Amino acid sequence: MRNALSNLLDRVVLGESPTRRLWFARRMPDRYVRNTQKLDFRTTVRWVASRSAFYRRKFQEHRIDPAMVRCPADLGNIFTTSTDLLTHPVEDFLCDRPQLGFETTGTLSPKSKKIFFSLDEMRDLGRDGAAGLWSLGVRPEDRMVSALDLSFWNAGPTLRAAAQTLGCLLIEASKIPPAEFYDRAVDYRFNVMVVEPSWIVSLTEIAEKRGTWPVKLMLVGGENMSEKSRRHVEEIWKTDLYLTYGQTESFGSAGTECNRKNGYHLQELKFWFEIPEPDDQGHGEIVFTTLSRRVMPLLRYRTSDVARFMEGVCDCNLKSLRRISKIVGRCDEMVNCGLGNISPWMFERVLENVSGLAHDWQVLVTRPDLRDAIEIKVELLEGASQDKVERAIRTSLTDLFPDMARNVSMGLCEMKVAVAGRGTLRTGRKLRSIVDLRKTLFRAEAAVPSASTA
Repeated sequence: MRNALSNLLDRVVLGESPTRRLWFARRMPDRYVRNTQKLDFRTTVRWVASRSAFYRRKFQEHRIDPAMVRCPADLGNIFTTSTDLLTHPVEDFLCDRPQLGFETTGTLSPKSKKIFFSLDEMRDLGRDGAAGLWSLGVRPEDRMVSALDLSFWNAGPTLRAAAQTLGCLLIEASKIPPAEFYDRAVDYRFNVMVVEPSWIVSLTEIAEKRGTWPVKLMLVGGENMSEKSRRHVEEIWKTDLYLTYGQTESFGSAGTECNRKNGYHLQELKFWFEIPEPDDQGHGEIVFTTLSRRVMPLLRYRTSDVARFMEGVCDCNLKSLRRISKIVGRCDEMVNCGLGNISPWMFERVLENVSGLAHDWQVLVTRPDLRDAIEIKVELLEGASQDKVERAIRTSLTDLFPDMARNVSMGLCEMKVAVAGRGTLRTGRKLRSIVDLRKTLFRAEAAVPSASTA
């Protein structure tokens, strides 16, 4: 929820012009960003206190006077979680009449979270999105295609709003099979492609055999992407591929790479980002508060995404916008086991230089007997040798994480590599990198009274 001055600047001074917005973003001083965040944060807190049943209860439970709140730290232990969005009536979060609604699958529950917005909020996002596209080199004369899933997901509609503001051609192909897309897209000669990582890897395998066409740039979102996969796609298409960071709860992109490809520049006039409990390396869970939303504002939303704020100033033109690193994992995917404390980024490093691997992989943690077992499930490229791939994976683990390899050699943990059929690991939009199958066992053990309490 913006204060009056922020609204005046955004709607009247900056208006619809992508170049004017980009000019301002490149020149606004850090002090302006921080002061605007503080004003909009206070306005948002008062707005939800007067309109949201969920946050009114939170303030009462924690004995917090909204009028005294100046920054996120003043909210103490008040956070908003995925569980809150799943278990409370959505009406408890609504502060104004919704006109748009989307769902998100980024949850451990089979139930989807529902997030609502207004048409004004969509137009606002379109103005910022157009400036972001312009900064990467997209122009009104370009031909853009979206291969994003349109079913209940907000990424496609938010891209549409940005393209409409920018004035470029946009064809919404949706997430159809890559082979079908290739056959239908060749005639259009799209030079800007907005896609998901696993999908573009599959399309690239087809294009490598059948030929590519000139592409100015690709914009990728929806899930994390390894640098190995990025390099492969860029080499085949001879283009630049930029990553974005966001989720349905943030209403699309909350951060985007610049042409340096060194972290996500954050939209700090629309969000207040925190990493409340960083580790020694600065990594921790990303938490954000929305600063411009009226319909369904979120205070201190826990994303479960783990990253760090990057030190120093980027040498691009967006010096005033802080950056976060690529997502190194998720809180709900960090697992302590016989191999050690494992996280998805570790296996990404282990696998990235192993020849013969396709894009998707998954690690299963089990306890078949008295010790933990790790099963690394991979999909192979055509003609790859399973034995050679397994040897390469074990060698890579030893080189990169000798302590983990030592745990295996000492018998503290069993490890095996299993081959899955192509395309079988991914059953939905997002693939869980690490699955801890011991949780059922642990819950069962916790439910049995110990001898001392029996």
